Amino acid sequence: MSQLSDDFRTAFRHHPAGVALITATVDEVPYGLTISSLASLSIAPVSVSFSLSKESGAAGAVLAATSFMIHMLGEEHEELATNFARPGAPRFTPEQNFQFLPTGEPYLAGAPIAFRSSIHSSISVGGSRLIAAEVHEIIQGTPQQHLLHQDRRYLRLSGLHSGIQQA
Repeated sequence: MSQLSDDFRTAFRHHPAGVALITATVDEVPYGLTISSLASLSIAPVSVSFSLSKESGAAGAVLAATSFMIHMLGEEHEELATNFARPGAPRFTPEQNFQFLPTGEPYLAGAPIAFRSSIHSSISVGGSRLIAAEVHEIIQGTPQQHLLHQDRRYLRLSGLHSGIQQA
């Protein structure tokens, strides 16, 4: 690997990012994966972007699905985020509180926000795929602090103060 690639990886390892869970159903089988690349993209049409590092397994299911759910995760979802980031870890168990929407997608009840979406467009970049997803529905869940990821660890914002002082 080149020095530029190493420096790039280090730079983003130290850049905090929100944690999201993408779920989809393909051939009546639920799939899910954890991402930290979710970003707002457009207001018209309402769209988000994210990247996938491969096109098989759960990532391939998202690419093949007619529609999928993007759940912004709260601080209480750290274990869930870890499970969906590791191959072979428990997924879609009764304790994880999933339900299936009438449209077929697995929905995480209790997520702060969830978007029912479909792929608008995508582009391959190196070994990854950048996805532009159109949002069709927003489900407001339980208000809570969102889970962050930085340097291979999850971070919590609860209890922190902004540090901005009034003049």
